[in-house]
Amino acid sequence: MRSVERALDVLEALERSDVPLRLVDLCRQVDLHPATVLRSLAVLQRRGLVVAENQTYRLGVAVLRMAHGFLVNDQLSRHARPIMQRLTSVTGLTSSLYVRSGFERVLAVRVDGSPQLHYQVPIGRWFPLFIGSGKAIAAHLTEDEREAVVAMSEGSTTASGDAVDPDLLRRELATIAAEGHSLTIGERDIAVAAVAVAVTGPTGEAVAALSVSGPSEHTSKDRLHQAVPELRRAASALNERRPYS
Repeated sequence: MRSVERALDVLEALERSDVPLRLVDLCRQVDLHPATVLRSLAVLQRRGLVVAENQTYRLGVAVLRMAHGFLVNDQLSRHARPIMQRLTSVTGLTSSLYVRSGFERVLAVRVDGSPQLHYQVPIGRWFPLFIGSGKAIAAHLTEDEREAVVAMSEGSTTASGDAVDPDLLRRELATIAAEGHSLTIGERDIAVAAVAVAVTGPTGEAVAALSVSGPSEHTSKDRLHQAVPELRRAASALNERRPYS
């Protein structure tokens, strides 16, 4: 089992990197001896999950097969698309479904609105829960989990370069929990304004965040607030279907 964990650590380090990694950098990130990392890389390369080129390593195309397997088999994502298409049609905004993964959120489904965002987040992109629409999930976590999210935010900055204030974040999460939605402008991306609500599981735990967003220069707070009722209806439709139970 330890060898499996090491291989997954290597795979995750490559997944989190925006550039191919040299062996020395990969070893530093996973805190393993080069010989151990090379053994894991050899297995991953044989499976097509890792590619070596120019003395660096990156993810291989086989990772896309795994991602496709998730998209076609995850019932929440499959059921979400028609609901999100209606949401975008009614609001004119881009709708996104971010599925929770630990203390992060991963974009699983997106339906583009009009006008389209200048930068379209690719499917599979992950973000922490302490910024942007992730706070709709964080606000519904247990007290201990919320404190863990707050602790992770220390030393972080928003897209505009402002430092994330842990005390302010703690109060903001309490407000989001009370109001039932988060609203952010220029926080994750300086050119994006978004409002989000949590999608809950069978026992009320937050399993995803459903958001609508638009270019910040064309999307006012009033427009985002006006979209909240439709956004809640869409989230309720997902909750009622409970395809993930």
